[in-house]
Amino acid sequence: MKKPTASTLLVAACLLGLAALLMMTWSLFDPRPIPVIAAMSVGQVLGTASFVTYLVVVVRDLRRGRAAAPSAGRDAGEQRVE
Repeated sequence: MKKPTASTLLVAACLLGLAALLMMTWSLFDPRPIPVIAAMSVGQVLGTASFVTYLVVVVRDLRRGRAAAPSAGRDAGEQRVE
């Protein structure tokens, strides 16, 4: 199975975050118990999923950068004369 691209994951994180904000805003404009409970439970789950999805993109990018960095560091070190 193919891993989703970073841009796909970022779009998913943004959509999840917007859905969480929508839930929170709904509870502000309709302060009855059900919207507030929904915002506090479903909204929190959506917001947390958004944050975790964003962290996955960041971690994947850092790993990719570290994988490329050692080879670049060795090349720069070979050119230095002490």
